[in-house]
Amino acid sequence: MSRRSIGNCGNQRKLNSGLPSLIRRIHRDQSGSISVATVFSFIFLTIVLGMLMNVGRHADRKVKIQNAADAATISGATVLARGMNTLAFTNHLMCDVFALTAYLREARDRNAESLTPEILEKWNAMAAEFSDAPHRKFSDLAQGIPAKTPLEQDLITAFSEQNATVSESLLPVMEQILDFEMIPEFQRALVIALPQLSVAAADEIASRHGPADRGLSGSDAMRARMWQTSGFEFESIGSSGLSQMPVADPINDISQRQPDYFSRGIAERKTAANRYLNYLNYQMLRDFDEHAKMSQYSNLWRGFSKAYLRELLEDEYPESNVPYQIRRSDSSRQVEIESDYMFVGVTYWGPMEERMPGLFSNPNSGVQVAYAQSRLYIPRGRLYHDSRFAFPEGVFRHSVPRHLDLMNQNWVSRLVPATTPAISQILQTSPQNLSISVPSLGGINVEEFQQLNTH
Repeated sequence: MSRRSIGNCGNQRKLNSGLPSLIRRIHRDQSGSISVATVFSFIFLTIVLGMLMNVGRHADRKVKIQNAADAATISGATVLARGMNTLAFTNHLMCDVFALTAYLREARDRNAESLTPEILEKWNAMAAEFSDAPHRKFSDLAQGIPAKTPLEQDLITAFSEQNATVSESLLPVMEQILDFEMIPEFQRALVIALPQLSVAAADEIASRHGPADRGLSGSDAMRARMWQTSGFEFESIGSSGLSQMPVADPINDISQRQPDYFSRGIAERKTAANRYLNYLNYQMLRDFDEHAKMSQYSNLWRGFSKAYLRELLEDEYPESNVPYQIRRSDSSRQVEIESDYMFVGVTYWGPMEERMPGLFSNPNSGVQVAYAQSRLYIPRGRLYHDSRFAFPEGVFRHSVPRHLDLMNQNWVSRLVPATTPAISQILQTSPQNLSISVPSLGGINVEEFQQLNTH
């Protein structure tokens, strides 16, 4: 055997004998293990961080979209409440126009003034009979009456001239308002526009709550829509042909529902117009009531102006210029409130981009939605304490009209628990004019949804 062969065999024996010790040494050697553990820890912590970021962003969006839903719903309902107050104001305005027209017609024709000279002359003729009276306060009337009658006549003439001048320029305007039914036409346009204005207000408020993010159809804005508790989206006229506001046109909606809106409107108009005319006469004729009673001018004016008002209401406009009415139904009061005075606002926001989309995915492919419910109502007066009385005897409520009609200008709105059964249907219905994919609730029924409802 050669020397080289002997050397190779020796090396092979040394390698074979040192292999177990090398394996044992590698197993026990810890140099570089921290680097390996750091890599795995970094990967794990990155996954956890991504999960926490996703959870936090989802929670943040949930709070933002719910806040937006609350704000948008109360804003939309506030527009409706102000619309109800506007209808009530214009109802009063219509009655005031009737009263003012009657007043100005008497100012134009001056009927009361034409009768006062004869009345004052009768007073002058009677004055001489008081000269022989045994009591001085009566005998003084013999000189006092002739001295006062010219003053009353001058006051009557000045008052009549002033009112005739005003009537000349203002009466044609009042009569034109009634002839062309300007106030009812405005009310009809307002009733049509109110649902659209409500949606516009809710949508604007929602858009201001949505920060820059991937929204709907490439837009970064959050969107909102208003719905009826029946499940219909707000539009100008509902599917039933009636306004989505709880109001009725007394001219066009006579046969729609009971009671008769027209007869109720006629009665309200007569009462309010006479009240406004009485107040106007009281303010304008106060000097005659206190200082010029002999001529009976104030009583004559009141009689003629009321006759003109009766003519306007019963002869000239018996079937037009009738105040809008609250819509009534044959249902119970609670059902009527839930169907006509409660509304649902829904906000829509595009899907959120996940952090680490390869590891985490959103099972909801549609937009995010949130909702809230609002109600129109007449509030009670606020409590206050009168310092003149001890507590609690001195606690009272401010006097606020509570009658539920369109002569009351105290309508307000508030958020209420979202309990209407139509919410599950609303959330699964795509709103008009918005190209969005609403989430599917998998055919969940009303009872199951109410168990999940957190409102």
